[in-house]
Amino acid sequence: MIKEISNFVESLDPEFKTLGMKPKEGLHILLRIQSDGETSFIDQNSLVSWGYTRKKNQSQEDVIFLQRCASLSQASWCVNTNKCFDLPLKAIHSCSPYCLALKRENLINGEKYSTNARDKKPQIYDRISTYFAKTFDLLNSEEDKQRVEIFKYALNSQEKLHTWLNLIPVFEEIKDAEYVIFYLDEPFEKYQNANAKYLGDKLFNTNDYNQVSNTITYGTSDFFNGFPTKKPFLTHQTATFDISGRIAAQEAKALYEFLDIIGRGILPKPLPIFIYNEELQGDAIALFKTGAEEGKKIGYQTIIESLYKSHKENFGNYYLLFYQAGEIKDFDFVSKFEYELRDKEGNAWEIKDLFDINYTRSITNVFELQYAVLVPIFNNALVSKTKAGDFQFKYFDDVDAKYCKSDNTYLLVVTYRKAFYDFIYKSKRQAISQSVFDHILQTGILDDMRLDEFKNNQHSQNGSIRRKLNIWFSLSEKFNQYHKSTDTMGNNLQTHREFIKKLAKGEANIQTDDQYAFTVGQVIYYLLSKSKTADRSYKRLEPFLQQVHAKELNKAIARLFDTYKHEEFSSNFRIPFAEVMDYETKANMRDFMPITLAGIFSKNALFSNKEEQEVETQIQESEE
Repeated sequence: MIKEISNFVESLDPEFKTLGMKPKEGLHILLRIQSDGETSFIDQNSLVSWGYTRKKNQSQEDVIFLQRCASLSQASWCVNTNKCFDLPLKAIHSCSPYCLALKRENLINGEKYSTNARDKKPQIYDRISTYFAKTFDLLNSEEDKQRVEIFKYALNSQEKLHTWLNLIPVFEEIKDAEYVIFYLDEPFEKYQNANAKYLGDKLFNTNDYNQVSNTITYGTSDFFNGFPTKKPFLTHQTATFDISGRIAAQEAKALYEFLDIIGRGILPKPLPIFIYNEELQGDAIALFKTGAEEGKKIGYQTIIESLYKSHKENFGNYYLLFYQAGEIKDFDFVSKFEYELRDKEGNAWEIKDLFDINYTRSITNVFELQYAVLVPIFNNALVSKTKAGDFQFKYFDDVDAKYCKSDNTYLLVVTYRKAFYDFIYKSKRQAISQSVFDHILQTGILDDMRLDEFKNNQHSQNGSIRRKLNIWFSLSEKFNQYHKSTDTMGNNLQTHREFIKKLAKGEANIQTDDQYAFTVGQVIYYLLSKSKTADRSYKRLEPFLQQVHAKELNKAIARLFDTYKHEEFSSNFRIPFAEVMDYETKANMRDFMPITLAGIFSKNALFSNKEEQEVETQIQESEE
């Protein structure tokens, strides 16, 4: 990973490395050394300019100044607070002789200032001279040291520092968490030279294991790598070596630059890093750059679709990095990316309207799968459609259970989101098997049935259940890499529907467990339609769907029939009911749950024409 990221950073031009750079939040002040021909000094006329990031109605000059400050602070900042020049208090975050950066909380009346006073710790004003003394080691000439001495003298006391702050009207508006940063007006090259010298000593995790070979320094990587020298319980107790390896100083610098660039949010998430194909990598970087220059981040999907058109035949051989909130969530190699979703016959995946909700969808690629499938099956908890019309993805975000439809939804999301991420973004088709897909849909549908409420003559979860059934019966076999026959859930559904019509007319008999399970669904739904109770929700189906043995299931159906035996039953009901009551099998009925559900939610063939018209009238009235 280190080598690939290092090569990626080295392939970026200097202009790209500055894109998306933003000034630190707070007040930025630029001072300039004056000269009367004999002496050099800083007085009140040395305040060249200042800028405040939260100032309203920023002028073009303000924007240009703050952008310059962003570059200056970038070349002045500490690698991390453990490597700053203000140890052990760590309040000064700059590490440059030309810059002094601290937070407002450290100044008088700030929260940290009050804490230091209470604990009798030295205030930041007392440590400024010590800070500059350490930065002098980053300077090469006596002239530079003399100029920095003047800069230090203008800031190294409470009275001097507040002299400048009192000249700036917005100082009182600055929040404790925001920065106050002073810069010396010197050429940017001087900032860079001092920064290069600072980084040369700080980029490695520790300098204890540095080695020099052919003028190149090698040391332990600091890239997401903690070196637990003070925690023996984290170190190898039986290893014959102290460290596992070293990286070159150039690689360490590239990794440091990479963390800064990716933290600006100008690169896609996830980030593809192409290897073995300079043309493809160049085209990808050009897209990154175009988006950053236009002030918008081009998403991974847009990048892949743009590149796929011209590199379809050899699209692959890249590392995929998902970086978020300061952490690398995932890093993996993609040997070949499969963008299109096609079945064995070369046809696009298709969601058919098998359960009458007037919705079909052709799914031609893996990204469409996210919107057409993942949104409904995870109840908007994994891929969420916002009010603005775009989508949010929570493959690696924290998922709050209280915002999920149910506890089962939460468990499904956290269990299978990484698998779907691998399936979609890395073309790992084995990540989602047919059994996994079936489990997700069955769990979701049963969950919706338990949550259903019957109000205003309609079921609250009817649309969600039927949408999931459509997806399940249309796509289940697509996740079986070895399935080649026409024996699919969708095809079998049509067979069962034809069978129940013949059974109702006495033209067929139940011969298989599949036929029995489908007929059971039809019979249960028909009997429950006779109910006149206020609660007509799908929750009433749960006692039947929990049955494991056909014998017990038939007993439950018989008890239901006994409840409504005084009702009038159609002639279409009599034979299917008798066949169900007479059928015996030792099969586990939970294994036939999809078929039973299909029988429940398919058009019921047991209704008479009159009963069917009444049901259709009720549906129309509820829709109105």
